Amino acid sequence: MITMTASKPLTMLFFVGLNLFFHTNSTAQISNAKTSKIEKVNSSLPLYEKYIDDNQDAHLKEFVELISIPSISSIQSNKPEVEKAANWIVNKLKSIGVTTAQLLPTAGNPVVYGSWDKAPGKPTVLIYAHYDVQPVKEAEWDNPPFSPIIKNGKIFGRGSSDDKSGVMISIWAVESMLKTAGKLPVNVKFLFEGEEEIGSPNFKSFLEKNKDLLRTDFAVTADDAQFSDSLPSINLSTRGSVQLQFNVKTANTDAHSGQFGGKTPNAVVAMSQIISSLFDKQGNVAVEGFYDKVLPVTPQQKETIKRVPYNPADDMKILGTTAEVGDTTFTPLERVWYRPTLEIIGMQGGYTAAEGHSNIIPGNAMARITCRLVNNQNGDEIIDLIRKHINKYCPVGATVSYKFKPGYASPMTTPSDTKAFNYIAASLSKIYGKQPLKISTGGTGGAMLSFKEILGVYAYSLGFLQADEKWHASNEFFRTSSIRKGQIVYCYYLQHVADEESKIKK
Repeated sequence: MITMTASKPLTMLFFVGLNLFFHTNSTAQISNAKTSKIEKVNSSLPLYEKYIDDNQDAHLKEFVELISIPSISSIQSNKPEVEKAANWIVNKLKSIGVTTAQLLPTAGNPVVYGSWDKAPGKPTVLIYAHYDVQPVKEAEWDNPPFSPIIKNGKIFGRGSSDDKSGVMISIWAVESMLKTAGKLPVNVKFLFEGEEEIGSPNFKSFLEKNKDLLRTDFAVTADDAQFSDSLPSINLSTRGSVQLQFNVKTANTDAHSGQFGGKTPNAVVAMSQIISSLFDKQGNVAVEGFYDKVLPVTPQQKETIKRVPYNPADDMKILGTTAEVGDTTFTPLERVWYRPTLEIIGMQGGYTAAEGHSNIIPGNAMARITCRLVNNQNGDEIIDLIRKHINKYCPVGATVSYKFKPGYASPMTTPSDTKAFNYIAASLSKIYGKQPLKISTGGTGGAMLSFKEILGVYAYSLGFLQADEKWHASNEFFRTSSIRKGQIVYCYYLQHVADEESKIKK
């Protein structure tokens, strides 16, 4: 059930006003068409839009159902919920006419696959997204993270933005075309992963085993963002990532701080000393060799950044931070897009319950690290360097043990001089009325590199998240206006690919 904060009439008034706004824009787009092919695309859009508008409430209810499933891939006890979400998506695909929809096994969570292949001679487009989500700290949420609510044009819930929005927008767009025209202008394959939030450990081997099944001409990833509500963008590079957990032990048990204090090593203190050693006074990573393989920021990359209307104060406002940190030799976007990082993402030690005070000397402490990698850095090499550093700076009286999963996500760069890029750019430009920015991201999309290595295609970004929507954080949300706009872009894109490719064949 959808929980609304406004009355039904007010909610409907909001959607009607939104519909009129976009319908007016679409009419203007139709009148500005300059070629017969573009006119063909635009002439179909109002039909798709009507279906989208007529089914908006039903789609929101479906969205709430999917978000309500706690498909947290990093918690083993949630595995049944992950599979429940996967089955939910399979049933949805079948309901719109994708009869091939099924779960395909991996060594971990299943992949949702479905194809519509009734356009002989037409190209194939593969759409990627992921249905797994990050863990939650329920106490930090204004509303329960898996009981979504709609408020002020936003739907709040874990995964509402990252990335169940990508799953559903692409499905609904195909639904609108099938239910309206009875067919698609191209062949479409859906590929929804269930392990993206844990680094896609089984995705590459899955692609290798199913290479023939997944063969495609074009690929897009719905797990990506637009620069803003009014300014589109295409992400052309991502950083890689690697994780490490290490534990510090100073005693077999916690000790009485009065009886043993002053002579017994403290695991939390030892941990803090190790962590402090990882950084210099400027905030750079102090691990020897960490930057050795990092390539300089190129003049082309610097020029790209100049075209982006970025204001550091905007990010500070989103997060509620009061200062910027990092090597001032590089601009903020250079640091986020093209420089590596080492971040402490979690620590634990001693007595940390919400109430009470235990006078102890902790005997154990734990910390987790994530590194974002760039260009030709190797994750295994970076982990080895960090372990050597920690062993070197481990205080007397403490021992260190490590826990990490083999493998890492590599950084990825996508070219902007291909027809695949141009099809995405033209579609975004038509619907937004502006040329998309060429941007990069500090995040990681390890699965995208596997597409190129195994399937031989670049997966270009075509998602509708926005940076302020609190991905991975408490009170994550997604704009309901993006649901509509995203569907229209996908409808236009699929028809545009068909039209442009038919020109080439002629």
